[in-house]
Amino acid sequence: MTALKKAEDLIPKLSDNEKSILLDYIFNLRENNPRGISKASGVCGGRACIEGTRVPVWSLVNYRFLGFTDWEILYNFPTMTPSDLKRAWEYYEANKLEIDVDIKENTVQAVD
Repeated sequence: MTALKKAEDLIPKLSDNEKSILLDYIFNLRENNPRGISKASGVCGGRACIEGTRVPVWSLVNYRFLGFTDWEILYNFPTMTPSDLKRAWEYYEANKLEIDVDIKENTVQAVD
């Protein structure tokens, strides 16, 4: 039996708290080279992105505004790590106007 098959058999038996600890552990293993925030012309219109990706900060922040938890965001963006999200939230706090404008320009506004 492979290690992955053993894990698949054991995970359903874990408590929610144990699953959370396991997820933290797995994501921390992926974070050998933490990424920052970058802007490059020709990548996402020059908007702030997670370094080395085409994931704009505005998109991550917008998911949070829509009520997604960090874990739900990470599930939808499997290349992201908790540290990537932390950097995105820090960037937003320091650059709210910029990201708010990006969100407004890149999302469809509901019409009454």
